[in-house]
Amino acid sequence: MKVRASVKKRSAECKLVRRKGRLYVINKKNPRFKQRQG
Repeated sequence: MKVRASVKKRSAECKLVRRKGRLYVINKKNPRFKQRQG
């Protein structure tokens, strides 16, 4: 999980999800693309 000020989709499989007021990028196929904003 990378924590960044700006999260972007890094592949077509990435999904943007908002949990507890935070923005997450999740990817089932390639979990190394996981990111969290803030």
